[in-house]
Amino acid sequence: MTYQYNLKLFEEEISKQFSRTNEEALAKIELKVQEIVRVSQTVVFNPQIEMLIKRINSQEDSDAFNLYYDKKQIEEQIFQLKSDAPYITGMYLYDLNGNPSYFSYTTSAIKNLDAPTFQTIQSKLSDTYGNLAWMSMPLPSSIEPSGFRQTIIIARLMKNSALQTYGVLVMAVDESFFAGILKELTKDGTGEVYLYNENKELLFSNSTQETDEKAQLLKDMNETRVMNNHLYVQGESKATSFKLVSSTSLSDIQAKNKNLSKRIVYTGLISILLTSILIVISTGNLLRPLKDLLMGLRKVRSGDFNARIEIRTKDELAYMAESFNAMAEQVGRLIKEVYLTQLSEREAELKALQVQLNPHFLHNMFNEIYWKLYLQNEKDTAALIATISEMLKYSLMPVRTLTTVREEFQQIRNYVKLQTELFEPDLETIIHADEQVLDNEMMRFLLQPLVENVFVHGFRNKVAHKVLVIRAHQQQDYLEIEVTDNGCGMDETAISILLGPKGASLPQRSDGREHLGVRSVVRRLELVHGQPYRLEVESVVNSGTTMRLILPNNPTRKELSEHAEG
Repeated sequence: MTYQYNLKLFEEEISKQFSRTNEEALAKIELKVQEIVRVSQTVVFNPQIEMLIKRINSQEDSDAFNLYYDKKQIEEQIFQLKSDAPYITGMYLYDLNGNPSYFSYTTSAIKNLDAPTFQTIQSKLSDTYGNLAWMSMPLPSSIEPSGFRQTIIIARLMKNSALQTYGVLVMAVDESFFAGILKELTKDGTGEVYLYNENKELLFSNSTQETDEKAQLLKDMNETRVMNNHLYVQGESKATSFKLVSSTSLSDIQAKNKNLSKRIVYTGLISILLTSILIVISTGNLLRPLKDLLMGLRKVRSGDFNARIEIRTKDELAYMAESFNAMAEQVGRLIKEVYLTQLSEREAELKALQVQLNPHFLHNMFNEIYWKLYLQNEKDTAALIATISEMLKYSLMPVRTLTTVREEFQQIRNYVKLQTELFEPDLETIIHADEQVLDNEMMRFLLQPLVENVFVHGFRNKVAHKVLVIRAHQQQDYLEIEVTDNGCGMDETAISILLGPKGASLPQRSDGREHLGVRSVVRRLELVHGQPYRLEVESVVNSGTTMRLILPNNPTRKELSEHAEG
């Protein structure tokens, strides 16, 4: 009883799977039909072919050369299409009188269509209104022993966009056109397939001996059923109205099911016997590695990270032993690394303190030199030393510490003063910031690279009348700082190189230090503020350059508190 129940469930599952296979085959047939539709539409709605056919009809009494030339052009048009559809074994263009007057092509598989065959085809087209008509018929063949080859015929009336009929298109394809798709349903050699067209006429079948009663039953079948120990399933395509009926033998399935059941029983008995033997053998082998693992864990727990387990097998226990050995080795290494890291951190801290002491030492030395020069009445030199000392003191502050526009401009005044005294005595400088932005916060060292770029590049080839203008003001909700010079200027290519690609990291310093400072400004703005804050560069060759910083308009905490109290 259990066997019968299992057999019934098995047959139901086979039915579902076979139905899905049938639906998949029907979907592939739809694609094939759509491909034929595309080929026929390419011919029927080809304006060149329609024009040539109309010209042939109007020139029936003309000279033979013009008729030959027009038919040759039709042949060229269709053969271009034929190369994309090698499965077509015959193609004919008939006139309205039933003569293949425009084009005729056939392969060695079949012969040209005779008049009775065309009349049969034409009778199927009376109610199609230009749609494809599918049919199967035996055509004369020179390669078949019987003299006939079962061929699938596809025909349609050739109607133009004005729905005027100007010819008949007939195509022939071999049964292999569908047989290749349906072989999945008949791969065991016992399956049967029946493909019907939209008029429920048999279009293809791999079975040649069917009674009229069975043929009618299959044609009208609309559900899965079992006949003669065969399972029949059916499906109908909504797109093409084709119906596909397929079957598979239940005898083979039942025989395979019996064999499978026997194999399951025998396999179960053998498995039980082998499992019992393996349990006895593996129990002894299992305990020894577990004992070694336990002893290793005890050694590691006591602090001996050099403990290792001897690997005696190649199973999961061996993997556990390898993992234990790797873990013990890694833990020991990590302990050493942590110890060395602590030593390195202490050494780095000492070096950092030393680095901080060195600049402070220089700052104090500059102050001593300043007072010595001042007392010796070397006031100009002393002023330069004082300027350098202020710049050094400003640079000792961390870059991440914010400054104000006032302090940043004072730093630039010191830098410009050194450049003027040492290298640029004829430099005209205008440095001005609106009163309302003097106490606004900004990042340190944003202006220094821009001003330095002016002296290094802008005034490189300028001998006299050098002008440098630095202004800061509020523009809408932004703080704008402009650095303008009347130097040599630069073109768009040089500006692109100066700013570098957006989001790119700073280049490695080798020989090209000239753009590193400006690029550092751009990169810092991208990392800290992002859009819309940026550096803009406007320049005219031989006329000068303006570099414009667009920054957040951030008042200091002092200004905010005064504003709140007011």
